[in-house]
Amino acid sequence: MRPLAIIGIDGGTLSVVEPMLAAGELPNLARIFREGASGELESEKPPITPPAWTSFMTGVNPGRHGIFHFIRKVVGTYETQLVDSRNFAGRDLMSLLARRGWTVGAVNVPMTFPPFPLPGSYMISGIPCPLEGSALGQPAGILEEVEAFLGRPYRPDVDYGPYDGDSERPVDDLDLYDDLRRELFEIEEDRLRVLKEWYRRQPTDLLFTCISVTDRISHYFWRFQDPAHPGWSEEGQQRFGGVIAESYRFADRMVGEIREMLGEEATVVLFSDHGFGPQTADFQIADWLEQEGFLVRRRVPRFAWGRTRLGHALERLGLGGLARGLGPLARLPVVRPKIKRIPDMRDIVWERTRAWPVMHGIAINQKGREPKGIVEPGEDTRRLLVEIAERLDHLRFPDGRKAVDYSALSEAVYRGPFVPTAPDLQYQMDGLACLPKEGWSMKSMFETRRYAPISGQHRFEGFFAAAGPTIAPGSRIEDMHIQDCAPTLFHVLGEPVPGWMEGHVHAGILRQPREPEVDDSPEPEVGAGTGADAFSEAEAAAIEESLRGLGYLQ
Repeated sequence: MRPLAIIGIDGGTLSVVEPMLAAGELPNLARIFREGASGELESEKPPITPPAWTSFMTGVNPGRHGIFHFIRKVVGTYETQLVDSRNFAGRDLMSLLARRGWTVGAVNVPMTFPPFPLPGSYMISGIPCPLEGSALGQPAGILEEVEAFLGRPYRPDVDYGPYDGDSERPVDDLDLYDDLRRELFEIEEDRLRVLKEWYRRQPTDLLFTCISVTDRISHYFWRFQDPAHPGWSEEGQQRFGGVIAESYRFADRMVGEIREMLGEEATVVLFSDHGFGPQTADFQIADWLEQEGFLVRRRVPRFAWGRTRLGHALERLGLGGLARGLGPLARLPVVRPKIKRIPDMRDIVWERTRAWPVMHGIAINQKGREPKGIVEPGEDTRRLLVEIAERLDHLRFPDGRKAVDYSALSEAVYRGPFVPTAPDLQYQMDGLACLPKEGWSMKSMFETRRYAPISGQHRFEGFFAAAGPTIAPGSRIEDMHIQDCAPTLFHVLGEPVPGWMEGHVHAGILRQPREPEVDDSPEPEVGAGTGADAFSEAEAAAIEESLRGLGYLQ
């Protein structure tokens, strides 16, 4: 059954979509919901882009594919590195379908940098990826063609570093949101133009893309339409209260144009990798671990070597003109002497530390696994994890409310060979309205978010919808997890479902339900969490700074 369009609506949230559907504001989404199957989709743990999209594409849990965050622990060190498409194990649905003769056009799909060549196909990478350069596309030369078509450089995303979304501000600066809004919609309009033009030039069996603007807008503009948020104001509501709805109207238009382009006989699948809600507070987890005696650090102020960008260093020397003339070279990392006043993770005294925060979880400084581990593996590690979990359970917000919803050992959350590379303990605070910060940048252990540019954050509840010739009109999907998507899609397409996929097949969405055909071929050993690093040092520094601006890194 071809063609097929898979359209990710990043951060798509039913609490936003359903009222807009009822008001008639999303006619193209409404048609798919009406003519096909739809329901809530549970995201991955944690509900962030890299693990969620990798679980969607592989049909297995992070313990099997090895992706837990935008970064990964480097085995045998305390360091972390950005993840990329060579770091997940197994095969994704695009590669599997290509091996069965399908051609693929992929634009802006997360976790596809570096792009991987597929016969008769093309791919333009999504995040995490460099924000410019010909390496974004496959086959060779496609980015140059794209930029010639657009008449300007192709941008996969905004550089969020200058927006510094994770830092609380003393006053509300509403003017900064005008430029961000303009940039986000310009990038998405360019992407739609490229998507349509390349499908015209090279029609493919599968068209796979991600609409990002709904996610980015929700991160930065949530408080303007949410009177319950501490940072809401009448002025903010008047200026930006409708921007989230505007992003969904854009997504609806994009879905309509893609469906028109593919034709009425195409199968169209919509999904959101996670939902959205307010972010109202931050928790300084490293400070808490230190106060509870699990972590020890050196004191500040003290002399240290710091890292900065070459351009910043030249500006400090009064050579701003030279810095601006360097172009991309201005992003090169350099070291400089400084008086260190704010501690960070490099100040941890590992020989006296039993636990530390990483990837929104907590890791144990275990002997034989970490270079300076002091906690014995086995029962000692388990007792320590139970102790940390019990103390988290007693943690209270300043207003007396219970702070932690739940905590869980990673071995209870994940299954597979990569569980040891996950944080040892996972926890959730205030329904994800409060997130941990993994440094010492805050003045107190808890801080309320009022004027930090990021005011919206992910939730577990996304959605899935599909319409096409074989899909039962108006059918409801129950209890669907993001790991179920790949095996369900193989079944919908009439393709044998890889037997190694862990997700459940939702056969009830078909007009004529049938038993899944299973392909018992062994799971391919591809990627297997390779230690290869796809990014140059300068690219990694730029991507990390942008991810800090989005609140994913500290």
